[in-house]
Amino acid sequence: MNIKKMNKGLDFLRDKYGAQKGEITIKDGHCFVGTTPLLPGRMERKIVELKKMTENGTLEGVSTLRFAAFAPKGTDIAAMLAKELDLAAYLGGSDVVRVMAVRNGAAINVLAKLANDVNVSVEIGAGLPKGELGYDRHEIIAKRGVACDQTVDTHTPHASIRCWDAKGATEYTDVDTELFGMTYEEVWNVRAAFALLQKRASAKIWKSAWAKATKAAALAFAADRSKAAKILAVKKGLDTNQSIKVAEVR
Repeated sequence: MNIKKMNKGLDFLRDKYGAQKGEITIKDGHCFVGTTPLLPGRMERKIVELKKMTENGTLEGVSTLRFAAFAPKGTDIAAMLAKELDLAAYLGGSDVVRVMAVRNGAAINVLAKLANDVNVSVEIGAGLPKGELGYDRHEIIAKRGVACDQTVDTHTPHASIRCWDAKGATEYTDVDTELFGMTYEEVWNVRAAFALLQKRASAKIWKSAWAKATKAAALAFAADRSKAAKILAVKKGLDTNQSIKVAEVR
């Protein structure tokens, strides 16, 4: 991620629409604004649309979440798993309370249960060749309705524009009308930082949500080592799975 380019994009949004001052920093591969960890996955347009479906009646009686994420060799699979478990809690509308996992090198398969009895399966792999962009897939199965953020029967995301020349193919996947030239990951981190600085997202909630996700991921690895499921205690407090108000102009 190009932190200079990201902060330039953040400043553009702040100047155009108004928001308090702040900048993005990176620590151990994760983006922060001040001491608040960003949750860019919650800002992705495809996740926003899935969240709407769970709340507006399009999907009734959500029972199962099936997630998968794959990345190039060397990617931190613990961080990948934490992101997916956070999205599971967010889309499922309830905290993770139980995890079981089986790991094999740079891959881990996790079964989880949410406090509202929704089942979750997550496949994580970091074995793609260096230079690959990686991809993910999020499917929601309900009593009435099924939704997925990828085209049916495919795991590969589509490029909006493809160009071919003597050197091969070049793909362009600009997904934001105001943040051209950034990678997919950079765009959503900027949007997450902007939501935080506009107070559409709560720093207190995001800190708590990320703490829960990283703990659940750590317990999944512990479950693999012990060959036994791990339980997470549910504590009364903040609802960390609230919807985020999306900026009207995107």
